Amino acid sequence: MFRQVSSYMIANIVSAMFGFASVVIFTRVLAPEQYGIYIVGFSIAAMISALVFGWIKASVVPFTADGSGTDIRVTAGLAFLALLLLIPVLYFGIGAFAPDSIGYLLPAIMLAFGIGFFEFYLETFRARQATGPYMWATIIRAASALGLSLILVMVFDLRGLGLLTSIALSYFVTALLYSVLVWRGPRKPLDPALLRSMLAFGIPMTVSGTVFVLQTMLDRFVLAGSMGEHAAGLYGASADLVRQIMLFPGVAIGTAVVPIAIHLLAQDDRPGLDRHLVDSTEMLLAIMAPAAAGLAIIAGKLAFVVLGDEFRAEATSLIPVVALAWLFRSITYQLLHASFQVRRKPGLMLAQGIITLALNAAALFILVPRFGLLGAAWSLVLSEAMGMAMGYWLTRWAHPLPIDIRSIGKVGLATLCMAVPAFLLDQSLGGFGIIDIALPVIAGVLAYGIAAYGLDIAGVRTRFVALRQRRATAPIIP
Repeated sequence: MFRQVSSYMIANIVSAMFGFASVVIFTRVLAPEQYGIYIVGFSIAAMISALVFGWIKASVVPFTADGSGTDIRVTAGLAFLALLLLIPVLYFGIGAFAPDSIGYLLPAIMLAFGIGFFEFYLETFRARQATGPYMWATIIRAASALGLSLILVMVFDLRGLGLLTSIALSYFVTALLYSVLVWRGPRKPLDPALLRSMLAFGIPMTVSGTVFVLQTMLDRFVLAGSMGEHAAGLYGASADLVRQIMLFPGVAIGTAVVPIAIHLLAQDDRPGLDRHLVDSTEMLLAIMAPAAAGLAIIAGKLAFVVLGDEFRAEATSLIPVVALAWLFRSITYQLLHASFQVRRKPGLMLAQGIITLALNAAALFILVPRFGLLGAAWSLVLSEAMGMAMGYWLTRWAHPLPIDIRSIGKVGLATLCMAVPAFLLDQSLGGFGIIDIALPVIAGVLAYGIAAYGLDIAGVRTRFVALRQRRATAPIIP
């Protein structure tokens, strides 16, 4: 698993770097209202993609990662073609419900189809455990998105609409580049029985996925509806920045968790499955906990260095809160959902998602009118934390998620060792330059690295010692 996670991590870190650069550039080039068009448009696209294509994406790994030889490519491809008929329905339906979005609705729908098609490719690579193609497809997609965005926004002056359109084009361009690898033969023909099985399994997963996407985007919709696209742009810039830093490391681990878990379950290796989940939990927390703490510590300086003038003040208070929400969300998505997926219990996932969404909606209704953008962020924290607790309780009806308190304690102690010197340095450096932000980060990374090695978090010391022993005993070739 360590090799796979490393490949997924590289892919997602490089992708996050391009996304990070996009936030840096376009929060300086675009006004909050124009950035808000991108935020709301992307949110609409994510909702459409989850609702229309979620059942296909959800079926790829469970149906093909167990080594049974099932091939869903042609069946899924024909389903994609049939779903193109929904484009006019989506355009006129959403346009009637939200007429203010009509100016950027078509690029948003195009983006939704691009996301759905490209994610089918990534899930195919993931099911095959083909980490190389997955890594390069992810990197190329992110790089092309930034390049196309620079052209459409800065050369053709299409502003928020150009940013949304360029992201959509990046998915189609990358999917085209990898079409030969995904669709090469031999291929099995359309299988109506397989299609019915995919629908039976995938539709509940689609409903669950749509609920979780709505949970992710609800704060933006509420802010846009109640306070305008300006507020959605301010909030979305901070949330995007946190997402670029925290989403992809978590996804890199979660991407490797489920295929290996399904393989172990198919072999009826329950002790191995439990050990795999415990190790995955420790590895996820070992990355996400210090990331959340570090973001909270350097939020003010990070906002000043990364974001444009109009976005900085709000980001300073929003980033720590949103980072905490992402910690809870990562645990839910990458670990708790693995329990539901390996046992094919989409109903439990749906129940957990509905509870989380309902909590978020209630909190937003109460907190946004009183506290504005910060109220939206705290609504997210409360709903994600309580939803995570509910999800853990529900895993007892799927595959109970094993918890090793000792592992959690080690990560907590190492995170504290990181936070103390980073916080003290951050407070002592009053400027907003690169050095002022780099020194706390470097101190935190060094302190955490030493603590992680000493506590052997995620087996880092064990692996290092084993590597030294192999090198010491390796025969010398003259």
